[in-house]
Formats: sequence, C-alpha cells, structure tokens
Amino acid sequence: MKPNVILQSVLVLAALSTGCTKSSSAPASATNAGRRFAITVGENGYQPSSVRVHAGQPVTLVFTRTSDQGCGAQLVFPSLNLRRDLPLNQPVEVTFTPAVGTVAFTCGMNMLRGVVVVM
Repeated sequence: MKPNVILQSVLVLAALSTGCTKSSSAPASATNAGRRFAITVGENGYQPSSVRVHAGQPVTLVFTRTSDQGCGAQLVFPSLNLRRDLPLNQPVEVTFTPAVGTVAFTCGMNMLRGVVVVM
C-alpha cells in the first residue's frame, strides 16, 4: 500500500510542477514579443503623453490621430531620426528597441510633446 501512496504523491507533484512551468513560461513569451502602447493624437496632444518601458526590449507605439484640429498630422522622433505622417483615424506603428534614458516624440511643429521613459 505504501508504494501506491508514494506513486500517487509523485504523480500529484509532477502534475503540479508541470502546471507551474506552463504559467511561468507564458509571461516570458509575452515579454519576448515586445510591448505595445496605443497613443491617441488629439487637438490637446498625446494621450498618454508618457509611457514607461524596459531597455533592450522591443516596443511598438501605435499612434492614431483622432482630430483634424491642431498640429498632430506629423510625428517626429528626433533622436531616432524618424518622421511619419499621421493620417486621420488610421493607426501608424513605430517599433524600436530603446536604450536606457528617454526618447522624445513631437508633432511636426514641436508643439505637442511626448516621451518614452526607458528603464
């Protein structure tokens, strides 16, 4: 009878450890895929105007201009030497892998401002 109890205990422990392995691997694959942030560009600026990310991990910012008012028709990342047009109500993706520090973004007239804070 003792061998049965030991066998059952081993099987239960194996099942529990397998379940733990699966749940701990899920966040790792999500991390490897990178982070995505939706940013709305309206007449009052970027919402949110600041996002926090980890250095060395890909990040995708998805900008959607929702207003024809203001100067949000163009997006500029000076430190990345990147400039993109933002058509009205159409998402525009910007993907990059940042280093520690900050990555600023502005409108084409440098009036609307946002930042990616990289830790």
